[in-house]
Amino acid sequence: MEHTPFGVQLEFYEFEQLTEDTSKLSMRVIYESGEKRDQVLKLPFAQGINMAHNRLQDIVSKLK
Repeated sequence: MEHTPFGVQLEFYEFEQLTEDTSKLSMRVIYESGEKRDQVLKLPFAQGINMAHNRLQDIVSKLK
C-alpha cells in the first residue's frame, strides 16, 4: 500500500466455490519481516478488510 509505513507484502487469494451462489475466500499474506507483520497485526484492519470484501460482493452481485 502506498504512503504507509509498512513494508512489502505478498498476498495470495484463493476462491473456493461452496454453492452455486456462494464462495469462500482464503487469504495468505507473507510479510517482509516478522516485525512488519507484528506492526500490521496491531492495527484494526479487520474493518477495512470487511469493507473491501463487502464492496467486492456488491459488485459481483450486480453482475448476476
